[in-house]
Amino acid sequence: MGDCLIELVENHRSIRSFQKEPVPESDLELIAEAARRAPTAWNLMPVSIIAVTNKGLRKRLAKAVGNQEHVAKAPLNLVFSVDYAKLREAYRQARSNELKPKLSHFLPALIDLGIMSGWAALAAESLGYGVCFVALYINPCVVSEILELPKQVIPMVDLLIGKPAEAPQKRPRHPMRAILSVNRYSPEPEIRGKVILPVYEAWLSTFLEVIGPNGYMDETLRKTFECLKLKGFDTSIQE
Repeated sequence: MGDCLIELVENHRSIRSFQKEPVPESDLELIAEAARRAPTAWNLMPVSIIAVTNKGLRKRLAKAVGNQEHVAKAPLNLVFSVDYAKLREAYRQARSNELKPKLSHFLPALIDLGIMSGWAALAAESLGYGVCFVALYINPCVVSEILELPKQVIPMVDLLIGKPAEAPQKRPRHPMRAILSVNRYSPEPEIRGKVILPVYEAWLSTFLEVIGPNGYMDETLRKTFECLKLKGFDTSIQE
C-alpha cells in the first residue's frame, strides 16, 4: 500500500484538460470523506466544501479567476472555504454570546484547508482522476457571491477533478538538497538560491513578477484582506 501511495505522488501532474464524463456521487463521497478525515488544529474543522457540478456555475467561477477555461471544463469543482460561520454559531449556542472571527482564527484554518484539499486530491488521483489546484484568493468575495456563501465563509481553493484528457510532462521541482536538511538548515540560503534558480528558467519572468514588489502576491493579499473585512473578520493585529 505504501509503495502505491509513493507511486501516486511521483506520477502527479496538474491536469487542465478533462473528459466530459461526470464524477459519480459515490466517488465524490469517497473524495470528500478523505478530506473530512484530514487532521485539523484542535479538531476544529473550520472548513467547508462545495461540490460544483453545474455548468453555468463553473463558467462563472472560471471567469472570476481570470478566465481559466479548465475551471469551466472540469466536471467537478471542489471549492474549499475557511468556514467560521458554523464555528461562530456553535460558540454562540455553547456560550450564549458572540464571537468575532479574527486573523488568529483565519490563519490556522487556512493551513487546515490546505491539508484537507491535499488529502482530497490524493483520494481523487487514487480513483483514477486528474486534479488541478486553482487559487481563489485573487477574488474570494466574487467567488463567494457566485456560490452565495454567508458571512465568515471565505473561499480559498478550487480543486478541479475529472478523467484526464491529456498527459502533460512532470514539472521540475527543487533539488532535494534545497528541500531537505537534517538537524540544521543547510546549505546556506545563498547556495540554495543558486541551486533552485534554474528550476524557474522556463518561466523566470512569471517567478519574478509573482513574488516581486507590487506583484501577484501583494495583490492577492490586498483582495483577501478586503474580503475578510467584508465577510465579518477582524483583520486588526493586537500588539
